[in-house]
Amino acid sequence: MHAKQLIEENNLKRNQLTEENEKYYEDMLIYIRTHLFISEQQTEELVMELLDHLIEAQEAGKSAQDVFGDDPKTYCDDMIKHLPKEKGKSAAVFIGYLILQFLGFFALASGAVTIIASFFTQVNPSIAIGSSLLTFIIDAGVIFAAIAFIFVWIRRSMFKRSNKIKDGIVIGSISAFTMAIFIFCPRLMPSFGYRIEIGGYDYLLAGLAIMVISKIINRKFQITQ
Repeated sequence: MHAKQLIEENNLKRNQLTEENEKYYEDMLIYIRTHLFISEQQTEELVMELLDHLIEAQEAGKSAQDVFGDDPKTYCDDMIKHLPKEKGKSAAVFIGYLILQFLGFFALASGAVTIIASFFTQVNPSIAIGSSLLTFIIDAGVIFAAIAFIFVWIRRSMFKRSNKIKDGIVIGSISAFTMAIFIFCPRLMPSFGYRIEIGGYDYLLAGLAIMVISKIINRKFQITQ
């Protein structure tokens, strides 16, 4: 069974758990899934196996704590050690897909902003390829770094008493930093490289083309479906 099918089945089967067991299991589920570099297929097979084991134990009158113990983090770490790393090809396809998605949204957003701005002010249609490419790379890197940081934060805070104020400060700081990069990086980046003229509608067409390509890649490699 493919990983995506396992995820759907897992979502359905979790409804069989009691509220207490579901909370315990979902903490384990999130902790395991936020390890980015282990095989997705093997990960979903593992969490499904854990779920089936818990459902069977629950029918026998046992709780998740009875099954997995008082230290679920250590239990999960022991399981994760035996999972294979994601194949290099699969990881490359996934990263490429994310880059295309970000580039597509970036082009669509730039096109929309340029078109709207043109109704109110004079817009310079020329861009420097070098500085634009470097800005995109920095923005993409910041997004990936922010996602990785959030996943690490989730893992470290899992199985602990939640502090909503602290969590809010951390997530808010990451969001503010990311937005600051998006706003100030293009303004502070010195202009260099060959200049081309590209209008708002050109951005939109490029963005749509990139999104179509990313959809084709998604269907071919079944990245999100």
